Amino acid sequence: MLDKVRVVAITDRRLMGDIPAAFGDAIERALRGCPPGSVLVQVREKDLDGAALLELVHIARRYARVLVNDRVDVALAASAVGVHLPERGLSVAEARALFPGLIGVSRHAPDLDSGADLVQLGPIWPTPSKPGVHPLGLDALRLRPAAKLVAVGGIDTPERAREAARAGADAVAVIRGAWRSESLVSFVTAVEAGLALR
Repeated sequence: MLDKVRVVAITDRRLMGDIPAAFGDAIERALRGCPPGSVLVQVREKDLDGAALLELVHIARRYARVLVNDRVDVALAASAVGVHLPERGLSVAEARALFPGLIGVSRHAPDLDSGADLVQLGPIWPTPSKPGVHPLGLDALRLRPAAKLVAVGGIDTPERAREAARAGADAVAVIRGAWRSESLVSFVTAVEAGLALR
């Protein structure tokens, strides 16, 4: 299920548009031209209640496979492919007891033995979403977990996506780059190029 994934596009309504139609349009635009299965959309809208979040997950599912951030109940209700657990969220074991799909986790230190299917490790570079947090750097990606390793943090150009893949990431997570560009094709292509350089 994760073999082809090269990019996790993390949602941000401030960049995408704060109405459901704009949210869907942004996802459709970002995925235009990307190979099937190469992009997962992680719906991470922490300020929304369950009903509003569920509506956005249903919209996102029209275009891509979807991870729901933190909310196992919403992931179940929407038949999402997976749930993504923040570092201080449910444990992987607790989530697996409730949810039959893919389990992703966030980690901010290179201790990657989480039991999850997907590990987002970062920030790799400085990022505005984590002000004051010291970046881990590319060396943190050289550790190889059993899970799919996704580099996150400061990956706002295809060049950085390629560097992260070359250093050890299987995929990259993108926020600004996903919603400020015409398509994620250049990021997908950059990850493929980085993987080929290993």
